[in-house]
Amino acid sequence: MTNLSSRRAFTLIEMMLAIAIAIAVMVLAIPNMRGVSRERRLRETFERFDGLARKAQLNAVRQQRPWSISWEQDRIVLKPDDPKPEEVESGDAQPEELPISKEEVFTLDRHAALLAPKDTPGVWTFWRSGTCEPVIVSYSGPEGSWTAQYDPLTGHGELTDLSIR
Repeated sequence: MTNLSSRRAFTLIEMMLAIAIAIAVMVLAIPNMRGVSRERRLRETFERFDGLARKAQLNAVRQQRPWSISWEQDRIVLKPDDPKPEEVESGDAQPEELPISKEEVFTLDRHAALLAPKDTPGVWTFWRSGTCEPVIVSYSGPEGSWTAQYDPLTGHGELTDLSIR
């Protein structure tokens, strides 16, 4: 016959202490998980824009003509500078678009020597060689903001600032 007093089990106090520790760990971990998720979404936004820039560069080199990325009211558009008449007729000159929601803002900044007049719409050109103007592109949205600097020789962007809200 087994003696009941020799059986070991957790007391109610030990179980409550373990549950309190688990809750404290979860409370500390949840904000970090939100930050990781927001950072991932911010980086995805950069990758979408950077993909548009890489496509502009690739098209310019492949087709040996300038391609531009232009800022419009609710979108950013990738298109050839001078579409050929046969592209317009066939519909192949359709621009590729990056839609922008009302909470998102993309800005294009040029170096002081390259500033266009104030009334000029934002346009960033990639030339036949694949080179482009040196620019800084900034983004602000509900998750936070980022800034990327684009190298004129390679056309590649590098994140210089990433701020999570």
